[in-house]
Order: sequence, then C-alpha cells, then structure tokens
Amino acid sequence: AAEGLVAGKTKVKFKDVEIGSVTDITLAEDRSRIIATVQLQKEAKSFVASDTRFWVIRPRLEAAGVSGLGTLLSGAYIRADAGTSDETRKTFTGLEVAPIVTRDASGRQFVLHASNIGSLDIGSPLYFRRIKVGQVAAFALDEDGKGVTLRVFVNTPYEKFVGANTRFWHASGVDVSLGAEGVKIDMQSLVSLTMGGIAFATPELEADADAEAMTPAAADSGFFLHPTRAAAMH
Repeated sequence: AAEGLVAGKTKVKFKDVEIGSVTDITLAEDRSRIIATVQLQKEAKSFVASDTRFWVIRPRLEAAGVSGLGTLLSGAYIRADAGTSDETRKTFTGLEVAPIVTRDASGRQFVLHASNIGSLDIGSPLYFRRIKVGQVAAFALDEDGKGVTLRVFVNTPYEKFVGANTRFWHASGVDVSLGAEGVKIDMQSLVSLTMGGIAFATPELEADADAEAMTPAAADSGFFLHPTRAAAMH
C-alpha cells in the first residue's frame, strides 16, 4: 500500500541513516500493487544485491506493542536490510510485514517443535531467568499437519546459555504446582500472560554449573517446546 509514502519526500533508511529517497509512486497496470521508484545514494550501492529486503515503517499496533512511533513526526519511511548476494537487481518486492530478525542482528536461531502454537505469534518474547533474551522469528504448520515448527532468535550474548540439554516451554500462562512447601505459582510476566511467550532453562546451569564449561548449541539446533515448565524439566 502507498499509505504514508510521498514522492520526493519519503526516505529510504538503513540503521536510521538515510541512503536514498522515493522519486516516484505509480500504480501497476493490473492495479494489484504500487510501484515506488527509489533513488539510492552512490554510497549505498551494496543495497542492490538481489537478496536485499525492503519494507515500509509506519506506526502500527502489534502483538508486541506499538511500533514505529517515530514516524508519527517524521512520516513513513522505507527500511532496507542489506543483502549479501553477488547478484544484483533493480526490481524488488517489498515485504508486507517487517522481519523480526535482520541480517545485522547478533545472535543465533534455533528450531522448536511443538504440538500447537498456543498463544504465540511472530515477535512473542523468549525468556531466560525472566529476562527477555529473544523472540519468535517464524512459524509454520508441519507438512503432516501433526504439529508446528517455530524458529526463535536468541540475542547475543544469551545464546551461550542454550546447550544441547536446554528445555523450552510455553510461558503463556500461569504454572501452578503443589509441593511440600504449598502452592507455587510461576509466571514469566504479564506480557507473556497476555500475548504469549517462551521460556527456557538448562539443567546444568540450574545446578549451578559453570556456564563457560557448557558447549553452546549450534545454530538451527532442534528442541521440543513443552506445554509447561514442569513437563519440560521432568
């Protein structure tokens, strides 16, 4: 959609630095999309790599809160995520939804398998010891229809706390358990209660082992997403 885009005014930015501007906005012949012509600065030649991504930043209400508040004053702009391909192109299809993880983000992705997605969504928080350390980056229904697969991104430096034996669970509700000390209620945060979330723990670290002695899990390692902490740590 062309909402908020103005020829001769709308900027193209990378890390909040202007790298170009929109020079023309037209409607495609089949009226299915708009075509924005962008003039990039000479210093931004790397942004014509074929895998570069572009999307529009506007103020919007999302599951994770309100994003793009700065555009209320500056107006909408196009954000770029530089590609790495040796091939170049002149025509790109803008993303309808802003990616959660950009290529300049520092961290590591992992794969979670679950029976259902619960109240999770793209952008739902990932917690370690109740600290937000990442977010859900993507999810898809398994081909056999028997479960879902999620990709989560753990920000640096917290990825070192994910090992081969790490346990993940839905933190989207309140865990209530009854033990010798009475009733125990465990909840990550009010945010996770309302919008969903994932928590993780590593048994070795729970037993006060040295984190430096633990081998971090490799990128794209797979784990099962349990329904509760009790089930995960069982």
